[in-house]
Amino acid sequence: MGSDLDRVILLTTSIATAMLGVVTYHRAPDRVWNRLFTVHALAVSAWVLLHYLVQSVTDAADADLLIRLTHPVGAIAICTCLDLFWVFPEQVEFAPLARRTVLYTIGAAVSTVAVAPNLFTSIELSQGTVIIQYGWPFIPFGLFIVATLGYADYVLFRKSPRLSGLQRVQVKYVLVGMISSQIVVVMTIVLLPLIWGNTYYSRWGSAGYIFMIGFVAYAIAKHRIIRPVTALYRASAYLLTGAAVSVLLVAVFTVVRPILDASIMSSTLVYVIAGIVLGVLVVPIHQQIRQALDRSLPHSRVAEAIRHASDAILRTLDAEQLPEFLSDTISSILYPAHVSVFTNAGTSGNFVCRSRNSTSGNDSLQRVPMSLSPDSIVIQAASEARDLLERSQIMRFHSLEEAKPLLAAMRELDTEIVAPILWEDRLIGLVLIGEKLSGDMYSPDELAMLRNMMPQVSLATRNAQLYGEVVRINEYNENILLQMKSGVIAVDGDQTIVLFNPAAEEILGISADQAISQELDVLPESIIECLREALADSPRHSEYHFQVQRPGGDTVPVACSTTAWAGSSLSQRGAMVVISDLTIVEELERERQQAEHLALIRVLSAGMAHEIRNPLVAIRTFAELLPSRWEDADFRVNFLSTARAEIERIERLLTDLLMLSKPADAVAEKIDVDGVCEGVVRTMSPRAEARGVELVTELQTDGRQPVGDKSRLHQALLNLVTNAVEAEPQSGLVRITTREAVDRDRDPIVVISVHNANSHIAEGQLEEIFKPFYSRRSGGTGLGLAICQTIIQEHNGVIRVQSDPDNGTEFVVELPLNSDSGES
Repeated sequence: MGSDLDRVILLTTSIATAMLGVVTYHRAPDRVWNRLFTVHALAVSAWVLLHYLVQSVTDAADADLLIRLTHPVGAIAICTCLDLFWVFPEQVEFAPLARRTVLYTIGAAVSTVAVAPNLFTSIELSQGTVIIQYGWPFIPFGLFIVATLGYADYVLFRKSPRLSGLQRVQVKYVLVGMISSQIVVVMTIVLLPLIWGNTYYSRWGSAGYIFMIGFVAYAIAKHRIIRPVTALYRASAYLLTGAAVSVLLVAVFTVVRPILDASIMSSTLVYVIAGIVLGVLVVPIHQQIRQALDRSLPHSRVAEAIRHASDAILRTLDAEQLPEFLSDTISSILYPAHVSVFTNAGTSGNFVCRSRNSTSGNDSLQRVPMSLSPDSIVIQAASEARDLLERSQIMRFHSLEEAKPLLAAMRELDTEIVAPILWEDRLIGLVLIGEKLSGDMYSPDELAMLRNMMPQVSLATRNAQLYGEVVRINEYNENILLQMKSGVIAVDGDQTIVLFNPAAEEILGISADQAISQELDVLPESIIECLREALADSPRHSEYHFQVQRPGGDTVPVACSTTAWAGSSLSQRGAMVVISDLTIVEELERERQQAEHLALIRVLSAGMAHEIRNPLVAIRTFAELLPSRWEDADFRVNFLSTARAEIERIERLLTDLLMLSKPADAVAEKIDVDGVCEGVVRTMSPRAEARGVELVTELQTDGRQPVGDKSRLHQALLNLVTNAVEAEPQSGLVRITTREAVDRDRDPIVVISVHNANSHIAEGQLEEIFKPFYSRRSGGTGLGLAICQTIIQEHNGVIRVQSDPDNGTEFVVELPLNSDSGES
């Protein structure tokens, strides 16, 4: 019945409404708004589709049935509309069950008018549509529609002042769409049929509902919503563009028409050319108009402020000032209720509030703590999201399970936006931003600019942290240099002094003012040589010991250690010397030597007293008995024999003491070590055979000979072999070996080893056996190994011992080759 255009419009509206509902549902299937809106959109789509079918029928009976079906479907659309507005945009759960039950019960009751026989007084197909005369049952249905939609408006109007930010803008969009659609729906479906008694315009009522569906879908499903002011500016830009093009078009026709009348040119060609020219001009005209309008918008000034703020932030290197500067900058640009800047405390892992700024009094800051735990859901969400967290967008991009606790946490903190500060995918801080003071939403432009500014903040924060670490390290190093007891002097590749610490001033008697930035000539000559050698051979470490003369004339014993570092250029090279004053060390060394000397005297005195007293006691005993037993010839023989033996014992003791204490005569002759060892073996062979001990030699010095006193070396080795033979049991074995080797400094040495396999010295006795009068066997003086050590040290050698129960005992003597003899 209806025209083709009517049916196309209705069918297109039905399909578009259904598609909007399905798309919105798929944006967030677990959200209650999306579910209710989808049911509402499908109900509206079915409602419009029924009107399309009504316009398509040719029989009044079919039209009667279809029109009756529109009433329950319309009731569902109206009920779901109110149900949606109860929860949109701040609730995450359905409205209370009792309230919903009452709503849908009333809707179901009112929709029963569809079966009332007198719903229509007449129905006819004329004027290209269906003309209906409604009866009185339509009145309650119409009142239900008007009352329910009016109550839905009331719900939204009441919510709007309590909401802020994006939620308030969403409600505004829904109200615009709602009121626009209600005007069309109520006028065409309710008022006109009741007042004029016909439904000629009713087919446009359902189609007009597309305004509300479109605005609600935009408010629910759109990721970024344009503020109404911005939307008005952009719509104005299009309208002004159209007006400008229209003016140009009129001007073109005004100019071209007379020319065409007087010309033989084809008018079609002229109009095509004019159309192309106007089409080309449309884009630049629109761009110019839009740019002019955009410059008058507040966000253009915000963008300029953020650019300046980003530059200033990057120049801020103080880690303490940066958070305060950042919070002041955000407050001055976005006008939030409050801003709090948190940074990672490092050791504890907590995020500590470094700055807080409130433009609405202190009440808004009371809900923001001074520290956030790394387990906080806000911290975890910011670390995972790596982007701005907007409270109004949480439900859009998080599941219901994730959204509920996160929304609760952000409400508790009175936070609208969480801006993470990231460095190398690690959260090093965050900014908590409250809602706008005006209650308005943060525009997409403001959010985009804030998002662009955060990488600059991250870089500035990291730079400030690194700068702070460098400052702390420098202060730490300076404190170390100030507190060091050793002098430290550093020079660059140009041999200019760049570092001279207080200890160096004290040791060298030169002030830092006299040394810093000066040439090396201000330093003592020995120090200059050390530094120049280090620079010439860099990189290396060298140690020196020498006397340094101070400007006053006194000398100081010092130890120097130099270190040099290389570089690609002269300015990058340098060297450093660490100077230690050895005055106290040398005094302590002298005191130690004196203490050891006194201890040795006490040991020697006690040992000598003990060793001399025993022979004297024997002689005294015989002397006391001599008067009474002089006539006894045997007594006299025993007395003379004992006295002679004890006197010889005292003489041997004194000889050993003299050998131990008296410096040897300076003898510098080459020593055939293998020959000395063979002489010792010949001397000890009779005693070894008497004890049943075998002497074995392995002599391999290859003719290399140390320098020293052959006879004293013979005495030292004789003492070692004597001890080894006496320590071995019968059928034992003593092995004497020689060989050439190198020491730890890679200098050539001769190694002499005396090894007996069946004796063991306890670990606690290894340090004692070289002390005078320490003996492990009866009858010994305890001077043999002490004499050995003295003689070996006279030859600049080393003697050491190693012993274990399984391998026996080995004494090792190391003598340097090609060195001068002399005392140690």
